[in-house]
This record gives sequence, C-alpha cells and structure tokens, in this order.
Amino acid sequence: MMTKHPFSRVADYYDTLMKGIDYSEWVNYTIELFKHFGHKPKRVLDLACGTGSATIELVRLGFEVTAIDLSSEMLEILRKKKKTHKIEIMKADMQNFKLSHPVDAVTCYFDSINYLTEEHALKRCFRCVYEALAEKGIFVFDMNTIYGLAKVWGTNTLVREIDNIYSVWRAVYDASKYISTLYLTLFVGDGKFYKRVEEVHQERAYPMEKIEELLREAGFSTVKIFAHMTTNSFLDISSRVMIVAEKKI
Repeated sequence: MMTKHPFSRVADYYDTLMKGIDYSEWVNYTIELFKHFGHKPKRVLDLACGTGSATIELVRLGFEVTAIDLSSEMLEILRKKKKTHKIEIMKADMQNFKLSHPVDAVTCYFDSINYLTEEHALKRCFRCVYEALAEKGIFVFDMNTIYGLAKVWGTNTLVREIDNIYSVWRAVYDASKYISTLYLTLFVGDGKFYKRVEEVHQERAYPMEKIEELLREAGFSTVKIFAHMTTNSFLDISSRVMIVAEKKI
C-alpha cells in the first residue's frame, strides 16, 4: 500500500538507509560557510530536520537548535535520539511556519528543499525563513540540481542491502517538469519473514537562476551558490549544490 505522505512509513528505517551519510562532515562544512561569510550564529533552526542526525551534531557543537519537520514519525525518532540534548522540536510545514523567537541561522539538509515541487511553495518557504531570521541572519541549504536528477538519478533502479533491510529505489525522471519520482520499496527482515514497506517521493530541480530570483524576492540581499562541499562555483555537471543566502537590514 502506497502512502500519501513521505517519511511516514519509512521513518523507523530511515537512519539505517542513510548510514553512508556523514552528517558531521555536512555540519562542519556549514560552519565553514558561516565563517566564510563572517557569521557567528548562536541560535539555529534546522528546517526539515527529519530524524535529527544533523540537528544533534549542531547541538553537540554548542548551538541552540530548533528543529522543524512535517513528519510526526520522523520527529518521534528525533525525540528518542536526542536523549539529554536540549532541542526545541516543532511539527510544521517548511512553507508555513513561524518561530516564537528569531534565529541567527537556518539550515536545511539533504535536498529537502527539492520536495517543494511548485514555485509558489518555494517562495512561501523562503519568506518563512526570511521572517524567522534575525536582522543579520544566514540561510544555508543544499539542493539536487537538474543535472543531478536527470543524469545521476535518471530513470533507473537501484537495489541495496543494509543490515536487515533490502531496498529497491526506482526513479522515473520527467524532463518536461524537472521532476523525479522515486518509488521506494523496503523489505525489512524480521526472523523468518520480511515486511514490505512502500513510499513514493517526488523531488523537483530548478534552474539556479530561478532559485536566486525567488530568494531575492523573499528579501535576501546576498545569494551565493557553490558546488557541494566546496566554496567553488557550481558547474553544469554539479549534481548537488549548497546555497547561501544572507539577510541584511
């Protein structure tokens, strides 16, 4: 049975599926970008935080962190993982949220922004982020590019086996809309039997010019786009980019 909302049925298995992701490396890279742009944030919002692997890394490094996600199931995993770490957890949509206090920085990891498949949704998200930031705030987020969805994901099927989970990732790319639809099927081992779990995910890539345009429309004054994990300009063959937007009043 397919589910309407992604990250509900796979939440219990998400961290196992993402075992190859070095979240500490991603967070350290983000901190280098903070320094590169002359920011020393204390309060951070981790947007679309999922199970909070990056959130916890931020807390360990001394940041005061608010974590937002739409998936109750993913947030429940974060609540179990955070243990004694002090994290303000909120269930909210990334395109419709409001904080009780301003933050100095907003992070958003692992192509979460690509899940916004309509321009008006992107615009609402960027405006919410802008409003959440203090007067001299910084927004750092990554995205899959058109090249990444078209050529790296493409229309392909990938099979993986991690621990007791056998997974099938079937991607179908629509070049006319820059949208990739991922049909994710898990077979989770439990003794003699396997439980089947299915979800459908969609990501849309955008021309980087459009992303910059929408960020500036939201109020951001400075927008820089880098090849991921670098401070070099992105290339046509960059499959993922890191985008930095500054709020300066």
